Amino acid sequence: MNGYENMQRNRRVYAGFYRKYDSSWIYVITVVKDVDTGAQHVIFHNGVDACECKAHSMTKESFCEMVEVDGEWVDKFTRQTTTRITDTHIENLNDSGFDGPVRVHRKDEEVDVYSCRSYRTAKNYIDYARDLLKNYKLDKKRYKLSMEQKRFIGIDGKTDFKMMEEDLAFLRDCLKTVLNQYVEFFKERYIQGKSIRKYAEEHEINRGSAEYLNNKLVRELAGLLKSRDISDGICRLKQN
Repeated sequence: MNGYENMQRNRRVYAGFYRKYDSSWIYVITVVKDVDTGAQHVIFHNGVDACECKAHSMTKESFCEMVEVDGEWVDKFTRQTTTRITDTHIENLNDSGFDGPVRVHRKDEEVDVYSCRSYRTAKNYIDYARDLLKNYKLDKKRYKLSMEQKRFIGIDGKTDFKMMEEDLAFLRDCLKTVLNQYVEFFKERYIQGKSIRKYAEEHEINRGSAEYLNNKLVRELAGLLKSRDISDGICRLKQN
């Protein structure tokens, strides 16, 4: 865990929403440096709407530390990239003397890997298949980091880890067998991140053909996911 703590100490803290280990929310406004000690401090407010924008601060060291919850070590704060700041929120920040968020364009996926996501939230098998394909690359990295560091990375506890582990293995096995004909397309589309347009251009086909191939992969994977549930006698879709 010492290696991870060293990485945490040097990691960049971005402006945006974070979820605390106790499930409460904060919004990180900025990070400032103490002119006397050089220590970095995270400036934030509680909640998601910033109605009053009452600012608080804590050291970056404290912000990035890990805490023990139910016998497991988890990040004190986990960045939530799916929650977007509103125009009203930005106006409230500006009225309180703070700058709005700075949009950072990243080539790497470091922040996304450490951002916690929910698993098996789809209400039908088509959406389940799309979610599995879309997140395969990052989930594979989350799994590798979690195993290497012996703690959960971008995963909200043991239950979600087991879900991710099972789904990764299922998709990998399908690509080796019944979905083998889609392997090259899968690599280019979901590992290399090529758009439908770029894939079509590089393979000299029209965009409709590329979209048809993608939709066919999704439909067949959805059918396999459904067959797995029927065979196991359980439902892995989100229940109402």
